Amino acid sequence: MLSRGFALMLFAGFAAATMAQELQGSPDVIKLQAPVTSVALSATANRAAVVSRDKNLTLWDFAAGRLLRTIALATADVDVTAISNDGRWIFTGDHAGNVCIWEASTGHAQLQLRLPHYPGAVSFSHDSKLIAIAPMGDPVQVFDVAAARALYQTNAVTGGTAALAFSRDGTAIATADADTAVRIYDARTGKLVAENRDFLLEPLALDFSSDGRQVIAGGGDRIVTFIDAASGKLIRRLEKTDEPVSFSSLKVSPDGSLVAAILMKAENMTQPAPVVMWEVSSGQKKSQWMPTTLALCMDWTRDGRLISAGPESDSLLVWRVR
Repeated sequence: MLSRGFALMLFAGFAAATMAQELQGSPDVIKLQAPVTSVALSATANRAAVVSRDKNLTLWDFAAGRLLRTIALATADVDVTAISNDGRWIFTGDHAGNVCIWEASTGHAQLQLRLPHYPGAVSFSHDSKLIAIAPMGDPVQVFDVAAARALYQTNAVTGGTAALAFSRDGTAIATADADTAVRIYDARTGKLVAENRDFLLEPLALDFSSDGRQVIAGGGDRIVTFIDAASGKLIRRLEKTDEPVSFSSLKVSPDGSLVAAILMKAENMTQPAPVVMWEVSSGQKKSQWMPTTLALCMDWTRDGRLISAGPESDSLLVWRVR
């Protein structure tokens, strides 16, 4: 259903890349009625969930070029937007602590909560059954989405959690915490399994390796770090980057061979910064691409393409990075 005033303009003809650093053609352009305030991608489902200043949440099929649904929100002051891997669920959380999980196909509010503080991080499990929410400064809360039921919360840590990630088999959750630690929990019980304290500054983004044996994290230290998920011990560090890894913006490819991260300019986080890709096995940097505008999020398709999105005026640009 296309809401009045919304149009989608797609630019086709993506050229074959001649170098890993090159963008594959022009971006897709999603034209909106108002500037973007928050966005999330599910590249596996070809879905983009966009919150704009006109207080609308819109769901797009960016591969087919279709607006799928528009949901009216109470506010555009949304801090975090997330979408499940299968595209079924969309999460929005505003600065007053109001959070909602929407069913994408109907626009129905599946779960509504009022948190004590606004959400700083959120992650769906890879099978889209669970969601972990981290209110600023508070313990992580885990919910069964379909049942709209709280399962447990972790123990509180000083300063709270900046990023969350589930292992692919759904048995573990990793957290990047403000006290400069990375922690790994049993996703079924919330019991702490391991922690790492080798960071000097706060880790801001993380993901599990494809086999779940390692956690890969980065942040204020400007160093991407590999951690043993069972013991919390440091495995290795990659070469220092020019800028910090941005919030919740580090993801491992479906086949586990690559890890990508969006960096951020520490002196001005509203300015564009590179998207960097490394080979997991060797730690070598494979590519670095500079977007034309600020990259807000990224995700991998099933066949190993990296998709990134960012705002430009009243539009959302969707790039094929690799």
